[in-house]
Amino acid sequence: MDFHITAEEESLVFRIAERLRAGDSPTDDDLAEELGDEVRPQLQSLLAKGWIVVDAERSLNLSTVAQVALSSRRDVGGAD
Repeated sequence: MDFHITAEEESLVFRIAERLRAGDSPTDDDLAEELGDEVRPQLQSLLAKGWIVVDAERSLNLSTVAQVALSSRRDVGGAD
């Protein structure tokens, strides 16, 4: 896994995590519709770096390592 991601990629990881916490299962098309087609290369990069995985229904999920990385951050929402 490549832990070096851009600020834009990091923002996208946070957005995916936010949608997953809300019970959504976003696809690349969902995120492109919401944020614009310019997120597609960022999604490809995050996939190649091991931050996201795609399931059989094309839904995006955070990899296990990405989940652990996010859970260790204090500035990420979801901690009550």
